[in-house]
Amino acid sequence: MGTQHPKVVVIGAGSLFFGRQSIAQMVQSEYLNKGTLSFVDTSENTLSKMVQLAKMVAEENQVPLCVEGSTDRKEM
Repeated sequence: MGTQHPKVVVIGAGSLFFGRQSIAQMVQSEYLNKGTLSFVDTSENTLSKMVQLAKMVAEENQVPLCVEGSTDRKEM
């Protein structure tokens, strides 16, 4: 069996507190930073900003974290 990559879905990711905390925890964890961080929020504008921030932080920390976002929680 191959290595499993975790997926964490944050609903209401537009919250600066929860969104930023999720990014930090995912990037800092050697296990989680090989997985996917999925943001869900009803505000496309806020969602887009959080996805951009998470991608930038992952890149700056040189981790292979996949970041995605959607306004539809059923997609995640």
